[in-house]
Amino acid sequence: MKVIFPIRVVAFETDYGGVVSNTRYIEYLERGRYALLQNAGLSVNRVLEECGVQAIVRRIDIEYISPARHEDDLELHVEVRSHSGATTQIYSQLFRKNDNNLLMRATQTLAYVNTQMRAVRVPKTYRDALPPEFNEPQA
Repeated sequence: MKVIFPIRVVAFETDYGGVVSNTRYIEYLERGRYALLQNAGLSVNRVLEECGVQAIVRRIDIEYISPARHEDDLELHVEVRSHSGATTQIYSQLFRKNDNNLLMRATQTLAYVNTQMRAVRVPKTYRDALPPEFNEPQA
């Protein structure tokens, strides 16, 4: 499953030179992850209530390639790369829409915890709703 999440860069996301702050990319990744969950029919609250499990971000690896700028229209491509044991990897790529330049790529590693904050395996609900793509990253 893959989603494409549109983003419009606004002034408060940039520095005085009009370049997007590196901290905003993490927000973009989170918005993309939530869009992926919504598209798969996985409400965070519903899964917590029904399964007693929630996904938490354990690690984020980001490669900044080229800057996004004020008023750029961007597309964040988000997909599940793999499920293994107690983690899920989500792969994201951020493109500028008008020239299709790759600006950033990232991998988020999710872990799963129960209501006592103890680690658990990837829930079947997630495995069923978010099948991995296993595509090779684009250069």
